[in-house]
Amino acid sequence: MLETIDPREQNGRDSFGRYRAQVRSAAVASLSILKGGEIDRVYCDLHDDFVIRLKTDEGYSYVFFQVKTRGKLNDNWKTSEIFGINSRIKNQDKQSTKKIKDSFVGKLLLHTVVFGENCSGVVFQTNIHNGDDVVSIIEDIDFADFKNIFTRVLIDRFNSCYEEKLNKSLSDDVIKKNLSKLKFQTDVQYLKQDDNQFESTVRDKVYEYSEVDLERYELKEIILKLLDLVENKSSGVIKNITSESIEHLAGISIDDLLSILSISNDAYYSLLSGGDSKAIKSASIIQRTLLNSGASIKEVEYCSRCKTGWDIWIRDSRHIVSEFDLNCIMRFIKEFLSDHTRNGYQVNLGVLRKPMLNMISRLKDEELMFDLSEDLLLGAVFSELVRGK
Repeated sequence: MLETIDPREQNGRDSFGRYRAQVRSAAVASLSILKGGEIDRVYCDLHDDFVIRLKTDEGYSYVFFQVKTRGKLNDNWKTSEIFGINSRIKNQDKQSTKKIKDSFVGKLLLHTVVFGENCSGVVFQTNIHNGDDVVSIIEDIDFADFKNIFTRVLIDRFNSCYEEKLNKSLSDDVIKKNLSKLKFQTDVQYLKQDDNQFESTVRDKVYEYSEVDLERYELKEIILKLLDLVENKSSGVIKNITSESIEHLAGISIDDLLSILSISNDAYYSLLSGGDSKAIKSASIIQRTLLNSGASIKEVEYCSRCKTGWDIWIRDSRHIVSEFDLNCIMRFIKEFLSDHTRNGYQVNLGVLRKPMLNMISRLKDEELMFDLSEDLLLGAVFSELVRGK
């Protein structure tokens, strides 16, 4: 019976779909934290749809994202919608400052004023394309020409748009610098409601950053957890705005993602403290290799600490032990790994004990033991295992 009569309206379902697109986008962005690069936080529904934080030697900076989608994929964005500029007006003095200020780009550019040098960029992200006039403005800004008639309107009206936030008028050069922070991401597949490729995007990014090739049921579970995390971090009013409340209520960190991927925090932070630039991948590989042979999470954390110890030892010993001796030690390690692991996919610590003692004896006979220990040599085995992966 329900299908025989058209619903009165479906605005709620449509707006929920657009909200879900915003959640999907923030979820994909948060996976970039796994890379271990500059991106160390994603803040949901704070100042904009979401914000990524970049951690550099100079401190923190931010990139603000505004996500807008449409149901009709062939309905391109117009200058009036994106910039608040009427492309049909010949006399540009008649353009509305208020419409520019209230436009999508107007709201994004506000961040360049309020956050100044701490704003690294502002991004308009969408599931459709831009119209030709919009593309012309974007290209004019990207190539730093600033000759387009509508780009000139943005420059001329910039101070008027944000006069309430400015202590003094900005020069054209500063305005151009702010405009240059504006970027567009169009035709984003995982924002599309039909065949949005969100699942494959999550799978690819998880594999890229952690070497985990997810089974279908694992992927479904991780996606549900990831979307739930973003929705929780996007909901509720933050009444008392502090750095602590923002982190707790809006921020997504590496700890959240480790929990979703079921990777040991202790193993990850142990590897990270040892200078492992790919700590996520290393922790993931060590954990999967050990768990495949029935090991406990305690063994995972122990072996991760051993690898950290080896990484530190090898760095320090390069200045003391000859390169020839180091290469000889590594030859022993590689032979050990080849002989006593099952194609590198399973490692049973109980089985390794006697072969490890035999290797130590051989290293002593060859006068290659130096100040190495069982733990350090076990760490060397896992370091080589990770490198081989």
